[in-house]
Amino acid sequence: QVGRSTESPIDFVVTDTISGSQNNDESQITQSTISRFACRIVCDRNPPYTARIFAAGFDSSKNIFLGEKAAKWKNPDGHMDGLTTNGVLVMHPKGGFTEESKPGVWREISVCGDVYTLRETRSAQQRGKLV
Repeated sequence: QVGRSTESPIDFVVTDTISGSQNNDESQITQSTISRFACRIVCDRNPPYTARIFAAGFDSSKNIFLGEKAAKWKNPDGHMDGLTTNGVLVMHPKGGFTEESKPGVWREISVCGDVYTLRETRSAQQRGKLV
């Protein structure tokens, strides 16, 4: 599990820094754009080695945790889905992961692992289009 929280459910802590800052002073940290519980990455250890990313995190009771400002909705199948407040974005490079690869299109991942086009702004309540 990845996020900015240092609580025990988080395996990898990620923090924001000011671009170009040469100073290690903590006063240089601005309001974070990284969710406290950003995402969970699940990888199969056996073939075909599938990896899935799920936005949001899980608390100590293993329940999905989303902030109160996060976009949430009910899918046609009745399951709840949502987006983290600041979004979990992924990009697959064109040409795969090689020296010749070029940047691909950024997409946003939902709690249920669905892939959407980007929202108008990172924290908008309206989700992008399902891809």
